[in-house]
Amino acid sequence: MNLSGDDKLTFKKIKSGDISAFEMLFKENYRNLCYYAEDIVREKAAAEEMVSDFFLKFWEERENIEIRISLTAYMYTCVRNNCLKYLEHLKVLQKYKAYATYSIQNSDLLFPTSAFPINRLISKEIVSDIESAIELLPEQCRIIFNKSRFEELTYEEISKELNISINTVRTQMSRALVKLRESLKEYLPTVICFFFAIFCNFNRL
Repeated sequence: MNLSGDDKLTFKKIKSGDISAFEMLFKENYRNLCYYAEDIVREKAAAEEMVSDFFLKFWEERENIEIRISLTAYMYTCVRNNCLKYLEHLKVLQKYKAYATYSIQNSDLLFPTSAFPINRLISKEIVSDIESAIELLPEQCRIIFNKSRFEELTYEEISKELNISINTVRTQMSRALVKLRESLKEYLPTVICFFFAIFCNFNRL
């Protein structure tokens, strides 16, 4: 299915920088896209982030985007891809956390030789990289990200505390996630190395 007449007009306006057309598209589709994303990730806040991330990228990269399906199908496909990437990333983090916890509790069994200090160093390096990436975020992004992730405040609570709109909170969270994803693109290979070291030690037992 190609872009319909209405879709073509809307996309043409957005591509040319018409913020009103973009805001209209956002308002008409944001909530339903969030429902769709929540069905996939099973978490409301994460679903909102996936959708906000899509709209942020859609606006920032609008001049280079080519759509060969309906605008609605394009939006749902992009949000679905965001959700699947999020779940895959979450799966890796959960595995890392499980292995890290197990290695600490069973350090004598898992790392009877010098391998343990090496893996502990890798773990500290990952934590340090994450902390550094967060510190490098723009001030408002960093504050909102920390309140959401570490103080576990809802978007509504953050907006009231900082006296800003919920949309601003969503936008800043999306920007924070985009910047962190770029800053930590070397993170997964480091985790893979960590898993490989654990695997080698298991084989020696």
